Amino acid sequence: MTDKTMDVFVKKTGGWAASQLEACTRCGLCAEACPYYLATGNPDYTPIWKVELLSRAYQQRFTLVGKVKTALGFNKPITDEEIKDWSMIDFNACSMCGKCAAVCPMGIEIPKLIGTVRAGVNAAGYAPEGLKSKAKAQDEFGSPNGDTVDAYKEWFASAKEKVGIDVPVDVKGAEILVVFTNLEISTKKSNLYDLAKILEAAGISWTTSLEARDAFNMGKIIGDGKLKKKLLMRIYNAAVELGVKKVLVTECGHGFVALRDDLPEVVGKALPFEVIHIAGLLPDLIAEGKIKVQAGKFANGKTYTFHDSCKIQRTGGYFEEPRDALKILVGESNLKDMASNREEGLCCGGGGGLRAIPEAKDNRMAAFKLKLHELEEVKADVVVSTCDNCQLQIKDGLNFYEVEDVEVKGLIEMVADALIV
Repeated sequence: MTDKTMDVFVKKTGGWAASQLEACTRCGLCAEACPYYLATGNPDYTPIWKVELLSRAYQQRFTLVGKVKTALGFNKPITDEEIKDWSMIDFNACSMCGKCAAVCPMGIEIPKLIGTVRAGVNAAGYAPEGLKSKAKAQDEFGSPNGDTVDAYKEWFASAKEKVGIDVPVDVKGAEILVVFTNLEISTKKSNLYDLAKILEAAGISWTTSLEARDAFNMGKIIGDGKLKKKLLMRIYNAAVELGVKKVLVTECGHGFVALRDDLPEVVGKALPFEVIHIAGLLPDLIAEGKIKVQAGKFANGKTYTFHDSCKIQRTGGYFEEPRDALKILVGESNLKDMASNREEGLCCGGGGGLRAIPEAKDNRMAAFKLKLHELEEVKADVVVSTCDNCQLQIKDGLNFYEVEDVEVKGLIEMVADALIV
């Protein structure tokens, strides 16, 4: 098993990775950015330590000093037990939130290096069972939860009864291809109905696809490059065949950045369509007057705050757009930012696959307590997010800490509720 991990590390440790590993000055700033380290104080959870396994492999295989020390027995070869240990660190205590990279003075892309460690751990068979089962399900059925084409057909068809709209499926020549996530079909089917109402009101030509139905990418999460490519190409091929101008990801952060940032590298050229997120589309529709909403619809004396999701906001850059929409919906005076916001926003603690790892529950609840403290500081009655996974994690955390007076809402449902038709 160790050989498989080393093979992955050797394959991925090129000039870029080497320069990244050599650049670290051990300043410790990344540690102060990591919610899992801050919440637990566990030194193993410092971001730079999470890549130590890769660093050791690099030193032993590619540097003269490392080779000599290894030959003389001063550096011990990596063992299976150590790979298992790093599985607990890099999967159970890292959401790939990217805040460590945002504060690194040397510009080290630590999450990308951690992704390499995850790939090596997964190659050895030591990725968490919860993630392996979901990766297998998405490979076989198209969805991490095992939802089949028939399940999506039924969901799409149900919109006629719910909101009186025939959801377009695999319509060629549509402007936008809407790609949902497994979390929506399993926990928030109303997103389809709400989004259908909004897009129809805006007069937008749109379609769904039975082939490209789930933006979530378990290959990216677990560190399986082949699976990541396979899942990305499902969406790419469908979008090209349908001839759409845009691919709209509803509420998935990891799926969004995989499509926007990783897919061009996979296909080796610029995409023939634009990848956008609902966090940008809805505010644009309001600002451009393509849909009308009731201003102050939620100005009910409650205090609202916006949760900056790591992949959608910090990586995706959608900071002001959802806030602009919320100012209209709830009233500017009722919208309060948490102490950590925008680029500095705190991770909810449940990204990177942690919600699918039962053994990680203590870590993700500890990390969420940091977020809870900020919610309490701002005296939030309602927290709004543009990520379905964040919404579920926040709900989990509120239930865990027995907080009953804070609501969790998505921007899609709020815009749909305020829609003037």
